[in-house]
Amino acid sequence: MLRTLILYWLMMLLSYTSFARYEYLLHKPYAERHKVLDSVFYYNYPLRDKPKEFLSAINTLAKEAKAEEDIELECEATLLNIAYNSAINYNENANIEATAKQLIERASKNNLTQIEVRARQFFGRYYMEKKGKYLEAIDQFLSSYYLMQQLTVEDFPTKKEHLYHVAHAYYNFGDFANAQKYMMEADKTDVPDGESMLHDKNKVSTYINLQNTLGLIYRNDGKYDSALYYFNKVHKLATSLNDSVWMGIITGNIGITHYLQKQYDIAIPMLKEDIRLSLKSGETDNGVNSLIKLTDIYLQRKDWNIVKTLIDSTRRMVNYTHEPQQHMQYLSYIMAQYYNATGNPALAYRYMDSARIAKDAMDMRKNTKALAIQEQKLQLQQYRAELQKADDEKRMQLLKRNALLVIIILASSLIIVFINGQKRVYRQKTQLAETEKLHAQQELENAAKQLADFTSSIHEKNELIEKISADIEQYQNQTANTVVMPNTEVLSQLQNSILLTEEQWEQFKFNFDKVHIGYLNRMKDKLPDLTPAETRFMVLAKLKLSNKEMAGMLGVSMQGVRNYKYRLRKKLNLPEDGDIDSLVDMI
Repeated sequence: MLRTLILYWLMMLLSYTSFARYEYLLHKPYAERHKVLDSVFYYNYPLRDKPKEFLSAINTLAKEAKAEEDIELECEATLLNIAYNSAINYNENANIEATAKQLIERASKNNLTQIEVRARQFFGRYYMEKKGKYLEAIDQFLSSYYLMQQLTVEDFPTKKEHLYHVAHAYYNFGDFANAQKYMMEADKTDVPDGESMLHDKNKVSTYINLQNTLGLIYRNDGKYDSALYYFNKVHKLATSLNDSVWMGIITGNIGITHYLQKQYDIAIPMLKEDIRLSLKSGETDNGVNSLIKLTDIYLQRKDWNIVKTLIDSTRRMVNYTHEPQQHMQYLSYIMAQYYNATGNPALAYRYMDSARIAKDAMDMRKNTKALAIQEQKLQLQQYRAELQKADDEKRMQLLKRNALLVIIILASSLIIVFINGQKRVYRQKTQLAETEKLHAQQELENAAKQLADFTSSIHEKNELIEKISADIEQYQNQTANTVVMPNTEVLSQLQNSILLTEEQWEQFKFNFDKVHIGYLNRMKDKLPDLTPAETRFMVLAKLKLSNKEMAGMLGVSMQGVRNYKYRLRKKLNLPEDGDIDSLVDMI
């Protein structure tokens, strides 16, 4: 029984130990665990030298993170896998490109910005160093830069280092203007516990490279004071770290800066120290470069014995450099000057020709590279524009979708209010329409009544005129008396009362147009040449007034009415038997 219990507890302990191997990393803030990950994985060189064990450790980390639903740590494991396979090419079948894309998508989806920055930079280095896809590489670095703008150094303690990676990518690409821009930004970026970083051998190389590259950029631009400022910072740091390689490189860079300013007394000891340290550490190109500058100084001073000794040493060492032609274009020119000054023009001419050939070869390579870089820049601009267009379209689709959702929500919330409002508006409109209709009906009835009353009045007055006229005529026939009877005055008043004045005509027209809607306008369109008197005649004819009634209203005789009809037939080209009344009704 005791044996069984011991075995059980041993199994439980082994199980717990196996599961909790990376418990101290689970669910920790990014800024807290990045240093631990560096020491346990990235800079654990004994473990990294054993590929199978290293990859097994990464897989264990991934499994524990997944079991505890720590998505960020799980992504860290994936990133470690990508970085390691990309660096050593241990697993030739590892689909680094597809895995990196999936990691970037997952990090973006879960707002793991620090992970996405680093994933894009690993992806960028993979494109640049392994695939030679400079456009895609720069795009990944540029995307990582935009993401870093969202992060503080407290959230992303290695921000300075990753800004330098962006600058270095542009430097390798040959875009020195942008390289300087991003180098300066990286240089000005503070880091938490910055002093300790300067003494971390795993991190300090990034800082040294940053400062040295800035110095080189300023020196190439002829800004020697700025160049010396950065070179001296590196020299101080390299000395404190007792880094002999960087002490030699930076001493040479400072010496060359003084050489370019013709400060030869300061430059000579620095160049000699650089040559000694560079050759000792195997940095042959750097040593030869400083050796040529030292030879040129003694050439300017016409110290021919030292010049000859330095020329012979440099010629032997050039063959061991990476780019002999790069150095020979300067060395051959110095040799031509030396042999010309020492009385050997034939050799001087030969080395001058060699210098020209070497320079032409390097210029051609330089121009070819510059042209390629320019073409790549243009392609990069086009590539970025296409990506931006696709991104804009994606954003537009998202904006449209969101706008549609907002509209639907607003419509849903307002639809009841809208319907009720529409019902209320409809009722108001209906009531208004009915009121307007009733008002219009009343106006029409009123106008028709006034017109009927007016016509009836004309009929009655006309009958009365005829009766009075007949009485007067009968009385005059029965008597020879020529005295005007009182009725003649009444007759005159009646005749004046049916005569249409201008004021009456306007009121008459208003009532007429209410009853016979549009008649006057149609008559004007169809018969535009009518005179005002003829227009009045046509209107009265429309009311079916007799000739006598029209004569009385128009203030003309019966003959005058007949003349109106005659002129109208002639004006309208109607036959003699043409009916004016039919024309009036057709309008």
